[in-house]
Amino acid sequence: MSDSIKVLFIYGSKPAGEFKNTEHRWFGGVRGGHVAIQIGPDKVLSFRSTKYNPCHILSARHSAKYASVFEIRTVHATWEIFPPHNYIIDSLKRAEVVIPIDSTQRARIDSITKAYTKQAPYDYAVFGMRCASASYEVLGQIGEIVNTHKHLDWLRVFTVKNLRTLLFKKAEKNKDKGWIKRVYPGSSKRIWEKDW
Repeated sequence: MSDSIKVLFIYGSKPAGEFKNTEHRWFGGVRGGHVAIQIGPDKVLSFRSTKYNPCHILSARHSAKYASVFEIRTVHATWEIFPPHNYIIDSLKRAEVVIPIDSTQRARIDSITKAYTKQAPYDYAVFGMRCASASYEVLGQIGEIVNTHKHLDWLRVFTVKNLRTLLFKKAEKNKDKGWIKRVYPGSSKRIWEKDW
């Protein structure tokens, strides 16, 4: 495989009963989680809110009021996105979907990364764009997802699980084209979101 990107998923979770006092609660709980796109060996494009207490319920209309950022993180920092930011990576239930890309797609992802890290093109909001819909929109721009529309993608991919399900199905269909799906089980100290 000459070039590829990876879509990195952390499953939503909550502390298991006997670990409620030692494990932390995560933003979104079992229906939460996180997704980002690894665009290089240790370079991950990640969309997040810059305001959590509370984050925007509805998207701001003007970019000056956006509480969002696309940022470049390391792979390690991506897996440690939830507080207290010192999880042992093997304790996380996580998944990776490897997507082969060509030179045109590589140029497009580099262009998107440059533009989006300079200025997020939309706000982060509960009923608006979040990490899953933002990743879906980026994948749409490089031709791996069809029927994307920047400000309506959050309706199609409302949760991380929605995007994970879509890409898992696509990975199964495209094994012969070099798509790879990997799922890593998480610690029994947490109750993890299940796949469909």
